[in-house]
Amino acid sequence: MSGAPIVIVGGATWWPGSYRNLAKMLREISGSDVHIAPLTPLDWTLGYLRGFGQLVFEVASTVDRALLESEAKKAVLVGHSSGGLACRVYIGGDAPYGGRRYSGQRRVEALISLGTPHNVADKQRLAPITRVNELFPGALHAQAGLRYLSVAGNAVDGATSPKIRKRYERFVEDGRVAGDGIVPIEAALLPGSECLVVDGVHHNNRLGRWYGSDRETVERWWPEELRVGGSLVGDARA
Repeated sequence: MSGAPIVIVGGATWWPGSYRNLAKMLREISGSDVHIAPLTPLDWTLGYLRGFGQLVFEVASTVDRALLESEAKKAVLVGHSSGGLACRVYIGGDAPYGGRRYSGQRRVEALISLGTPHNVADKQRLAPITRVNELFPGALHAQAGLRYLSVAGNAVDGATSPKIRKRYERFVEDGRVAGDGIVPIEAALLPGSECLVVDGVHHNNRLGRWYGSDRETVERWWPEELRVGGSLVGDARA
């Protein structure tokens, strides 16, 4: 067990309170304090229009508070949906974003993304995601020891539903592929990261069982070494 505090960064249509149950389960599984970044759907709407700068500032502030309260040196980020993109910007690199250089890689030991659309086919329509990939490509700090784990749900095949296929084709050329009902598997796996595909898991609770539905589901993707009594060596994922 690392003892690192956990910061949940939510997606574009979720309110912070929607993650309270996930926070409770992660607290029980890990034994660590869990914080939720105070991002709202309005924040995300403005973010997609103006860039993710203010969103990332909120992530940075939440990480700072979590580390101050725990006296730990590094945190674990859990980014759901678009929240994983804000985490990647916060982790950052040499390039500034929105006039700031966050360099959060010094304060993060792991990024776990859940159904995050890391890869997009429509680069113009989803320009904010394209910009993140240009500035901070792939698992940028993996070689420096920062752990990246991309988790994708495998609940709905786009070949079985024209509606789902159309959703997937925002991110991939051909939507007749598997995914979590919103983001196809291919789009959710960050290049260079550890990758985990979880059967039967949807993007959100409106579609069905989602990444944070219950403890059994959470334990399918939460790393063994970050659990209470967990070993220091993680289990292999591919």
